[in-house]
Amino acid sequence: MAHSSNSLPVTENKALVRRLYAEGFNCQDAAAAAAFYVSDARNHGRVVGREGMQKVFEGLFSAFPDFNYRIEEETAEDDRVVCKVTMTGTHLGRPTLPEVFSGMLAGVGPTGKKVQVLHFHSFRIVGGKFAEHAAVRDDLGMVRQLGLLDGR
Repeated sequence: MAHSSNSLPVTENKALVRRLYAEGFNCQDAAAAAAFYVSDARNHGRVVGREGMQKVFEGLFSAFPDFNYRIEEETAEDDRVVCKVTMTGTHLGRPTLPEVFSGMLAGVGPTGKKVQVLHFHSFRIVGGKFAEHAAVRDDLGMVRQLGLLDGR
């Protein structure tokens, strides 16, 4: 399938997502992860920029210092990559950015509990960097695993 002059071949786009996870998220390195994004990156439809993405990542890692993504499936077409991933981590801190995890962990002290949460992430790549990101997560499953809901 043809790709626009602004996008890389789909194999390179998939490799870029794998690098983001391996070199940024799974090393808990917010600056390294943010460096994969364009300066005016969009997250969940809002322009937050590279600096905003770094703050999001710092918030994730402050709550889950052993934060990790395992890619289960990935699909790419043109300038888009969608991944099914499993996020794991141990809740040992508080998010430095209250909005992360849709604000569910704002004001919640560390539970010390491990979680395993299904996510779907969608990326749009422009010039070898991420221009847009959005995700759907099993937040209900996560708060249940943390013991914040009784499961009924």
